Amino acid sequence: MKIKAIEHISINTNDFKKSDEFYGQMLGLKHLEVVDCGEFDIHYYAIPGGSRLELFDYHGKATPVDHPDNDTGLRHLAFEVEDVAAHEKELRSKGVLITLPATDLPDLHARVLLFMDPNGVTLEFCEKI
Repeated sequence: MKIKAIEHISINTNDFKKSDEFYGQMLGLKHLEVVDCGEFDIHYYAIPGGSRLELFDYHGKATPVDHPDNDTGLRHLAFEVEDVAAHEKELRSKGVLITLPATDLPDLHARVLLFMDPNGVTLEFCEKI
């Protein structure tokens, strides 16, 4: 097998409108298209570097789930950015829940910031240091 890249990442949404505002407006991902799958819609967004984000809209029928950091499964989704501290300030000003403030991780050569999307998914901004 030879994996070339991550093609897409999917997130089930609790409130599509809030998710669209968060990913489209706040994070600045470009909305590409909507695919009507009958009981749900898939909204595609471009992630810089060529991957896509899929937001699944179950029209208010998705059940929220809490995933503590030490549960098995996906822990978080990380995006490389410049100036994590500036992004933290902007996210805080918009009322985004910050779960780990800008923190230097010298052993990983990174400065990171963890925060929550409207669906309870942990996201990370990561800056190389």
